[in-house]
Amino acid sequence: MTALNRILCPVDFSDFSRNALDHAAAIARWYEADVTALHVLPSITAFMPPTGEGLYPPLVFTDQDLQQFRDELTAFARESGDVRLTALVVQGSPVTEILRCAEQSPADLLVVGTHGRSGFDRLMLGSTTEKLLRRAPCPVLTVPKDAPDATPLNAPFTRVLCAVDFSPASLRALSLAQSLAGEAAARLWVMNVLEPVSIFEPVAASADGMPGVNADLRRETRHRLERLIAADARAFTDVSEIVAAGKPYKEILRVASEQSADLIVVGAHGGPLGLPAFGSTTTHVLREAICPVLTVHT
Repeated sequence: MTALNRILCPVDFSDFSRNALDHAAAIARWYEADVTALHVLPSITAFMPPTGEGLYPPLVFTDQDLQQFRDELTAFARESGDVRLTALVVQGSPVTEILRCAEQSPADLLVVGTHGRSGFDRLMLGSTTEKLLRRAPCPVLTVPKDAPDATPLNAPFTRVLCAVDFSPASLRALSLAQSLAGEAAARLWVMNVLEPVSIFEPVAASADGMPGVNADLRRETRHRLERLIAADARAFTDVSEIVAAGKPYKEILRVASEQSADLIVVGAHGGPLGLPAFGSTTTHVLREAICPVLTVHT
């Protein structure tokens, strides 16, 4: 099983980061891991009036200021329950400081809310979240604003869906998904999405409603998925293999909804079929999922 010993969770004191920190704490309790709650104070440069000669120097927080923020962060983090927790306050660029802390720790998991204090109505892809997903040295768990609250007494995830395209990133994602599911004796669905052939090619629809997908290919894909599941995972987890056909992100979201998944696990870089190629499938899943999404890259 994959070890999770150190979890890093950036916090901005919003309700969204509260939910993210609650999820980080729930995972930490199951893995007996340490959590670092990180708050980044942005560097601020004050501008002179137009008639001035230049810029004021950047605003620098005193040790007393930083201690006050640490006290507030500690109080905020304690609401997530009894876990081994460190409150860390630094000043600088949020992305740079989060990545630096993740590398120095080193963190085994980065947990972030997809919405911040600014209250955007969509995932902030193109901003902090996307940069973290692309550059983080560890898996990233994104917690959307509509995700159910994490509870201190229950397993963090009990219904896990892992999308696999057999790329190295997705195989790493599957390893972590099996670990999370096995840790809590959760239900695990492992799925692959086959892209149908072009609608302009004369191919008949299959009997099970998966047009343009060869039956032998679907059978072989299912066998490949079955061979990926570790024996010890099947001993502690109820595992099912799913082979779907269609647009990958739509199929992932459809199955997640049908199975009431409380976690989706994907690789950050996919194979030639684009499942789950970051920037397309993964982006859509992150934007539209109503449950946390765990992104793993090579």
